[in-house]
Amino acid sequence: MKKQEIVDKHKEYLFSCVANYYEEPLVVDHAKGSTVYDIEGKEYLDFFGGIVTISVGHCNEKVTKAVGEQTHKLQHISTLYPNEPHVRLAEKLAQITPGGLRKSFITNSGTEANETAILTAQLHTKCQDVIALRHGYSGRTQLAMSLTGHASWRLSPTPVPGIHHIPNAYCYRCPFGLTYPSCDLKCAKDLEEAIKTTTSGRIAGFIAEPIQGVGGFITPPKEYFQVIAEIVRKCGGLFICDEVQTAWGRTGEKMFGIEHWGVEPDIMTFAKGMANGVPIGATIARPEVADSFGGFTI
Repeated sequence: MKKQEIVDKHKEYLFSCVANYYEEPLVVDHAKGSTVYDIEGKEYLDFFGGIVTISVGHCNEKVTKAVGEQTHKLQHISTLYPNEPHVRLAEKLAQITPGGLRKSFITNSGTEANETAILTAQLHTKCQDVIALRHGYSGRTQLAMSLTGHASWRLSPTPVPGIHHIPNAYCYRCPFGLTYPSCDLKCAKDLEEAIKTTTSGRIAGFIAEPIQGVGGFITPPKEYFQVIAEIVRKCGGLFICDEVQTAWGRTGEKMFGIEHWGVEPDIMTFAKGMANGVPIGATIARPEVADSFGGFTI
């Protein structure tokens, strides 16, 4: 098909929410490494990476070789049947994630990973309330949109109840009009006030990205997550770290974003760069937390 034909069929047959962001959209044909080629053969240097997903380059030979070999061996099987790739992945995640994170649940996306994390926290704590950050982004399902702190991404008029938002740690434009470090981390300590005034005093958890992505690459001060985690746990909740955009070395010398703050989450979520574009996500938790999520038993 020609460029205009593809654009026209895109408008006719796909949901309008599958937006292109451009008046004249780039119709991509193929890519390799950091280079993308459009349908007419024009070459582009890719600074976008499929929204921070193509972490090791388009059509990376090592990745595509592994994917090809697996699809020719066993493409799909129910989780009712154990298999080696599944347990190898879970074992690897346990080996490289910080602290006592050990048991994983594999999903198809970051949205599903965050849904799993919230449900797991609620089951473990037997509480409903969850605290999230303004300007945070968690995904596009009903629950994930309710966690998200952007009106443009909250399409549903009926959000999931029990979710509360506090100001984010944005020192450049402090929501309290203060200056770091003389602010005494007002943004973090406000969490305790929010729990006291908008919940029963007990919460299921707190979810945050180490560095907000959609929010504008907002990086909290070095003490922020230490203060947050202490308050969350004092109020009976779990600290859920959303690493969908920050994991897999994207922040530099650390494998996971939260490692820059020296805090060990109770639950972590991943997706995007986890498989360089293959649709996969994961939720990993401490064993006692993961075991709260029961299932069908004979």
